[in-house]
Amino acid sequence: MVGTTAIEWTDATWNPITGCTKISAGCDRCYAERFSERFRGVPGHPFEHGFDLMLRPERLLAPLSWRQPKMIFVNSMSDLFHKGVPYAFVDKVFDTMEKADWHTFQILTKRSSRMRDYVNKRYASSIAPLHVWLGTSVEDGSRKSRIRHMQGMNASIKFLSVEPLIGPMGNMDLEGIDWVI
Repeated sequence: MVGTTAIEWTDATWNPITGCTKISAGCDRCYAERFSERFRGVPGHPFEHGFDLMLRPERLLAPLSWRQPKMIFVNSMSDLFHKGVPYAFVDKVFDTMEKADWHTFQILTKRSSRMRDYVNKRYASSIAPLHVWLGTSVEDGSRKSRIRHMQGMNASIKFLSVEPLIGPMGNMDLEGIDWVI
């Protein structure tokens, strides 16, 4: 089943991972945490474990069954590049995205250095496929290093989410950045 969404810049969500931990001030009012914690302890609910990091291998192949092309936000309820997500699991997510090339996948992370390292290793002699968009959140000027991580990545489409905007950004070098939300 396609995860429906009210997010204006995407059509659907796919969450092969749920849960996360905070790494910066941009996480302080996390919508995903607030939503999932409401269901902590509800037996059988997808968020029975609240916002604890959970790998969901049973969801890995879901986009392959969605025949209608979609713009898919990957892990709207988590961060694919969380340190608790093994690279072997990230590989499986990327394997599915590569196979489901009729969709466009949007990956957004606050852990941009881990994403850069992974992507540059996986695509050492090429670039990430055009239908896999890679992005990072930059909530204030103190996090602009994430932009440099994106600029150094072997990706076809690189984007930034400047939300939640919690402080001044100052000048931003957007060279090589394709899209800003």
